[in-house]
Amino acid sequence: MGQNRAQVDSGANQVRAQQPGDVVLSQLKSTALATVGAGTLTAAMVLGGIITRTGPVAGYADTFPAASDILAANPQLGVGDSWSLIFINTVAFANTVAAGTGIVLGSNVNIAASLVREYLFTVLAGGAQQIFAANTTNASATITGLSQSQAALLQPGMGVTGTGIAASSVIIGVNSTLGTVTLNNAATATGTVAITFVPRIQVDGVRSSTL
Repeated sequence: MGQNRAQVDSGANQVRAQQPGDVVLSQLKSTALATVGAGTLTAAMVLGGIITRTGPVAGYADTFPAASDILAANPQLGVGDSWSLIFINTVAFANTVAAGTGIVLGSNVNIAASLVREYLFTVLAGGAQQIFAANTTNASATITGLSQSQAALLQPGMGVTGTGIAASSVIIGVNSTLGTVTLNNAATATGTVAITFVPRIQVDGVRSSTL
């Protein structure tokens, strides 16, 4: 893997390589959440970089926003992009976090009482959430009956749910010409059903520290 030097834009089309002494702005934004009991994190909060939590008087669970909400808040994010979030739990009780739609919780995601957790968010699949009527066939991993325009909105890595769709199913292939998608799991029933396709973002806890 090569090394990349940042570019400094001084305005008026003056762009140069970063030099020693140049200050790189972090663009971090600190947000406070004081809900008593379980809270819902917003896309702006998790994209801002720092969350300070107060309020709960017992063990609680905060829910991450849906992956589609995060991607809508920052359309420049693409597959493979990642960023960090520092969650400061000032509460004397543990936070057992919960996943919003399309959020894949990895390892070490809960936050112990009075500790700081750093998270790494990684985009696994982009796009917007879609709900289409399509055909499943028992023991087959192929979904059929989509139009070309519908299939064109789907991409590998998206999560898939619906009647007859096995748990933890994701798209591994899309054929927009035929209007089909292939999943990593075979369907468990045959029928024409509403199927939901969602973008996915992985969340991992990378380290923790004291306040």
